[in-house]
Amino acid sequence: MLFLILINIQSATSDDLSTLKPVYIALSQPDSTIMYNTLYDLSNPLSENYSNWLSKDAIDQLVLSTSDKTASTNILDWLNHNDITQIYNYGDSIKFFASQLKINKLFNISPNMYHIPKHLKQYVDFVEMYRGHIPRKYKKNYRTKDTTVDDRYFGRESMIRLYNLTNKTLGHIVSGGLVEYQNNDGFMNSDLNKQQSANKQAINNITNIVGDNIGTDDESELDVQVMSQVADGINLWYWQSPLWLYSMAVDFNNAEDVPDVLSMSWGWNENAQCDIIQCVNITSHDYIRRVNYEYMKILLRGTTIVASSGDAGAPGRTSEDCNVNRPVNAVFPGSSEFVISVGATFVETEYTNLTTVTPLCANHSCVEGSVEHVVNFANVSWTSGGGFSNFTQKTPYWQENEVATYLKKTPSLPNATTFNSNGRAYPDISLVGHSCPTYNQGILEGLDGTSCSSPLMGGVVAVINQYQLSKGRNVVGYLNPLLYHIAENCKGCFNDISGGNNWCTEGGCCDNPTQFGYPGIVGFDPVTGLGTPNIGNILSYLDTLFDNKV
Repeated sequence: MLFLILINIQSATSDDLSTLKPVYIALSQPDSTIMYNTLYDLSNPLSENYSNWLSKDAIDQLVLSTSDKTASTNILDWLNHNDITQIYNYGDSIKFFASQLKINKLFNISPNMYHIPKHLKQYVDFVEMYRGHIPRKYKKNYRTKDTTVDDRYFGRESMIRLYNLTNKTLGHIVSGGLVEYQNNDGFMNSDLNKQQSANKQAINNITNIVGDNIGTDDESELDVQVMSQVADGINLWYWQSPLWLYSMAVDFNNAEDVPDVLSMSWGWNENAQCDIIQCVNITSHDYIRRVNYEYMKILLRGTTIVASSGDAGAPGRTSEDCNVNRPVNAVFPGSSEFVISVGATFVETEYTNLTTVTPLCANHSCVEGSVEHVVNFANVSWTSGGGFSNFTQKTPYWQENEVATYLKKTPSLPNATTFNSNGRAYPDISLVGHSCPTYNQGILEGLDGTSCSSPLMGGVVAVINQYQLSKGRNVVGYLNPLLYHIAENCKGCFNDISGGNNWCTEGGCCDNPTQFGYPGIVGFDPVTGLGTPNIGNILSYLDTLFDNKV
């Protein structure tokens, strides 16, 4: 998750001439109707076309068939005329590299403003380029004052017991990637190996690295290690993006080889995306609409997108002080209908005298219990995020029943003018987000956050993909429709986390609770979603569903 610090674009210096920076021009968005309809057909588990994902070339042809070719031609002429040579034309977007001096000249940059030449404005939605660094906010595992919270490590042994995960090595037949933004510092394979040894797993280095991997960062280390902890032996990817969501998605969509799962532990207020990117003649809504368009392309290729639901409850990081003028704030991309949004739980303290088999649990002690609760400030000093997207006009079909039931059963909700009851509700699912074992430069520590639960879910998707492939099926890709179908037809596939709420933040709990968040109930809620997964039962149900499918 992000803690906001704005730094304006710096003036060019002579050093800029030797340093080329990426710039992404979002050309006027083509009609996405065909793409949307195709995605929903291929992701519907009851469709005869289910999981017949498209190749990169097929998606490229779909984009080109709906793009305005005049737009790219005019932009390319302009760039060539200004001696820009490193240019990539993707049909509906153009990426190029240039010195800061040339970028400033091209866009006549002034503080907080770039300018598109008048004759090109009709062809451009927006430009994404470097604006400044927005560092993340870390949560190390402090010992809680609440004795019901188990502060011991949530290791692989704990995961296997709690979520009915088979203890097996998957192999490189499946892949999973972790995404970092804003040139965030990276990870060390030696730390990853320590985690793998501590959990008695296969030693498995990350060799697929896109972008820079410089230095070490707690949450980068956390991301790669907990996905590895779930999906033992998978083909791991690390993807470092210097900018924000749109540019990363463009790069992903235009790469020849990509992972089957993409986990993102980043997010920011839907209504405040313009705090991060420069919005010139566009709104945060416009930016989100374009990012979602790119996400549809990713999903059509068969990649599953997993994202954190946030660590500051329903108010979010832009309203940690419980501002009555903005009581609930959806976090993006966790609120996108095109991601699996993941909330966080903690495990209730229980001592069962289990026999441990891994060095991590034998030497340091691990979670043993089976009762989970939603993470809340009152227990763990931060709050799992959730709520309703303000930018979705209609609740996605795959969660309509769950959302309607929740709204009907829950009279104590925020004021109807502050949240979109017709929107996409999130999170979809939750996993443990407390005391996640992570090595950084050889030192073991526990980290908290949906930054843990999201890559854990990414690992779960990899396990499901491996199972599907072993049965001669395709990877699950856009999992949301299947996930809710399973929940409605397999009562033992999810562990319901009833009760709790998300009207607290990382700074405390709001005085007027129902104005600032949502209560948890039995069944689906925008606090923990469908609950936590029973992986073994989910895999068994997939056989019931697809083996009996006509």
